[in-house]
Amino acid sequence: MIVSNLLIIFPILILSAELIARGAEKLEEFMGQGMAGGIVMGLLTALPETIFVIIASIRGEPYIALGSAIGGNVMLFTFGVGLLGIYNFLRWKKNLVIAEDYSVEHRFLIASTMLLLIVLIYGSLDIYTSIPLLSLYGYYTYYRVKKFVKEDREEAETEEIIKAALYLVMGAFLLILFSGPFIGDVAELSSYFHIPSIWLALILTPLAGELEETITAIRLTTTSERGGSLAIFDFVGSKIQNATVLLAIVGLFNDVRLQPGMSEIVATLIANTFAIFILMDKNLGLKESIMLLFVYFLVAYFTLVF
Repeated sequence: MIVSNLLIIFPILILSAELIARGAEKLEEFMGQGMAGGIVMGLLTALPETIFVIIASIRGEPYIALGSAIGGNVMLFTFGVGLLGIYNFLRWKKNLVIAEDYSVEHRFLIASTMLLLIVLIYGSLDIYTSIPLLSLYGYYTYYRVKKFVKEDREEAETEEIIKAALYLVMGAFLLILFSGPFIGDVAELSSYFHIPSIWLALILTPLAGELEETITAIRLTTTSERGGSLAIFDFVGSKIQNATVLLAIVGLFNDVRLQPGMSEIVATLIANTFAIFILMDKNLGLKESIMLLFVYFLVAYFTLVF
């Protein structure tokens, strides 16, 4: 029953990825990759985790919410970026180069990583940590929008804006509707095979939850040499949100001691640090991509063993 559900839902998630990719490509033409990828796509592709974190927090399951909030950072910044870099090299026979100004996302990725380290040292998620976490993402959004307004870009045709909006809304609707059941079925299937809960929270559930975002990235890279760059903006923008807004939600609903979730946070800090240094030069090569895949499986192994 679970397998048949997965076989039905998976093609729908692929369709969702296609719709979001088409909408993002149209937005990029007049908004640029920072706004289209970092803000718009970042918000849309983070919706499933956001809803899942809110529900888990309301139900009083803060550690499930914690794993769902930041587990995606581990997956996307290692396996996701690595797979994207390898595919880009195979598709275009060259390194993936970030095509537009990436400095905003880079600075805020560093800031969110440092804030996460401070929260870890503080030892808990509560109202006092939630406020600075929300403030950082709010400032990121404000700064990116302000920068977009100042840029000299061609005005978009109303018809193209409507098309982009329709693609994104339909893709987001399918994503919200089917990503929850998909993650739930993967979790149930994993539990059936007696996979440890910490490994499920940190590795398998985020892998299922980030599947659509990874498919979208591959789709963007397939159709355009600039597509991989737009996907990187999406990855970074959505994971800045995960490490700020989603953690803040957990802290607003529950006063959570971080000691039981130490492995998730340390793994997230490691994944973020890799992303910071590897993407710093706006160039993602084949060797770096292969190394990131290795890091992902290494993290998966150590979380299972320890």
